[in-house]
Amino acid sequence: MIEVAIIEDEHLAARELEKMLLSLRPGEIKVKVHLENVEEAVKYLSSNKLDLLFMDIHLGDGNSFGIFDRLNIDTPVIFTTAYDQYAIQAFKQNSVDYLLKPIDVDDLEIALQKFEKRHRNQESVNLSSLQQSLNSLVAGNTYQERFMVSLGDRLSSLEIDKIAYFMADGKSLYLFGLDGHRYLCDGTLTSLESKLDPKRFFRINRKFTVSYASIVDMHYYSKTRIKLNLKPDQPECMDAIVSQDRCNDFKKWLNG
Repeated sequence: MIEVAIIEDEHLAARELEKMLLSLRPGEIKVKVHLENVEEAVKYLSSNKLDLLFMDIHLGDGNSFGIFDRLNIDTPVIFTTAYDQYAIQAFKQNSVDYLLKPIDVDDLEIALQKFEKRHRNQESVNLSSLQQSLNSLVAGNTYQERFMVSLGDRLSSLEIDKIAYFMADGKSLYLFGLDGHRYLCDGTLTSLESKLDPKRFFRINRKFTVSYASIVDMHYYSKTRIKLNLKPDQPECMDAIVSQDRCNDFKKWLNG
């Protein structure tokens, strides 16, 4: 039996992750505890040994890396993140897995397979190296300034200041300029995570990554979701709704 802790300050996100875990590994995984912040995690993990930790980066009382400053943890960790592009790069460099919110069940399955392989081979996680890479990337990360796009048979290079938002449509990725044009762009929303400045862009759901400059106004769509009015105003923007499990991070992003 794999014993797991979920360290997550969003109750809905924690419950949904547990539900997916139990569905993917029925009878094999036991979620021992949900922990909401750094203090709870430090207190629990100081006296309990688990097989795997799922850990959100941003917790209610600080960055989850504060846990490692206070405890010597060698338990494998799968991080979850909404928009920490620099962290994603660090995790890849150090073979620590991550899941981008909202968590996709296929991505979760891949992460579990990686953990199971590591668990069988008794591989350790170099969290010290991870944090060093994270700090280095925070200090010196650079982001893409121009994107090559196509409009029909014409190619163009669009500067980052002129981009309103990116939209995924099936296997295609479209870039909408502030000038109102829609361009076909290479890549996926996930591949954009390491290329866009997180202070300027936020992925609001599975379909849209928006720039702060594109937001005209916003209002509550429900108690747990936010509807954005974007420029340029296109029919596709009807889907510009911040997903339920990203609203908290979206509000933090707005507060900058």
